[in-house]
Amino acid sequence: MPVRLLLVVAAALALLPARLRAQDVSALSDAFRSSYAAEAKADYPEAIAALRASYANLYEQNLRLGWLYFLAKNYTQSVAYYQKAADQHPYAIEPKFGLIKPLNALGQVERMLGLYGAILQVDPQNTQANYWTGVIYLNRKQLNQAAKYFERVLNLYPFDYDTNLSLAFTYLGLGRKSEARALYNKVLLIRPGDANAQAGLKKL
Repeated sequence: MPVRLLLVVAAALALLPARLRAQDVSALSDAFRSSYAAEAKADYPEAIAALRASYANLYEQNLRLGWLYFLAKNYTQSVAYYQKAADQHPYAIEPKFGLIKPLNALGQVERMLGLYGAILQVDPQNTQANYWTGVIYLNRKQLNQAAKYFERVLNLYPFDYDTNLSLAFTYLGLGRKSEARALYNKVLLIRPGDANAQAGLKKL
């Protein structure tokens, strides 16, 4: 196992409840080590089994099981474990982003939107949550809402390809042609000859 990963596991174990440290910390560490090794071989059932053998409803176990069940394409179980982790740490962002993955696979867009909203309550400048909220509204053709979220990201990352392109498309739909043109031209600086930007400019 890489040194960095060992340090991460050790740091997590240091925060475990005292009853577990006294009970069997080494067994828990071994379970995580075995799980990582099985995941590296894409043996997801074995990676899951390694954690289930010493399952104690810990946040770290639930978060990892959510990830492993997602990799195994058991999205319902993935949701269940990520939700447990999110309930255990209500202000944590990582289980919310984890939960979004299986929800996306299940097509549960409304729940995804709610999670992005919860993330933005904790971290209003979170670029990933802002961008993908914008994408959801863009797909729904709620262009004014989409523009608001894309603009937040662009203020932080003015030279980002995806955000410039998405906001250009949004402005085009809103009839804000001069702003759309400026963004499409910026996209061509980021990726010269970009077909999406050229197609947008032709629509103008």
